Amino acid sequence: MARPYFDFSYPLMQAKSYLAGHRERLRARYRLNGEAALEDYELLELLLTYAIPRHDTKLLAKKLLERFGTLARVFEAEPAALEAIDGIGPQAATLISLIRPLAARFLTEPRGAKTVLRSTADAAAYFQAKLKGLAEEEVHIAFVNTKNAVTAAECLQRGTVDQSVVYVRKVIEHALAHKASGFLLAHNHPSGDPTPSSDDRDLTQALKAAAATVGVRFLDHLVIGETDPFSFKANGLL
Repeated sequence: MARPYFDFSYPLMQAKSYLAGHRERLRARYRLNGEAALEDYELLELLLTYAIPRHDTKLLAKKLLERFGTLARVFEAEPAALEAIDGIGPQAATLISLIRPLAARFLTEPRGAKTVLRSTADAAAYFQAKLKGLAEEEVHIAFVNTKNAVTAAECLQRGTVDQSVVYVRKVIEHALAHKASGFLLAHNHPSGDPTPSSDDRDLTQALKAAAATVGVRFLDHLVIGETDPFSFKANGLL
């Protein structure tokens, strides 16, 4: 039977069919050749399909990249900033914001063997995965054994963009509670400039003195920004 001329559902059915086929082609390209087969907007488009199953996500992916500049900046954005993009709701914003912490955990969590921080470069890579690009200042600490293998890690403090307070007693108490041989401290500068402030320098010296009194090694204090991290140890300040 011929399709009635007034069947307005037909174009809609065509659109849904095209959308489903387009998404499947994206998935197939990714499964066959990995992320190298897709442009940044296509990777983001594919990710969004899992939070927005019934709408075309290509335009949304392009909007996000236009607003934030790069894929990394999209994943660093706060959920509220993501939801400011028309078409991005709470589910999509949550999915996007999960990418960064999942990646950080994947890169820093030991798989079978403990993560060993043998050098400043090792420590920089370890803490950059956790702190680089955050909009709010955070202070993290990694506790190590005698071979500098990470035995525990914590976020000690989440502060404002302007400042974050760390109490020396808190650091030492946690080091003793974990029976750590030593520890490394790191915090980020949301401005992107890793140059240590006078407060950073004062904190480092206070921690150095306190750690020495209890026989715990204070191995380094790193400041994470957009460029290479600043290492107090590598710069002869620890």
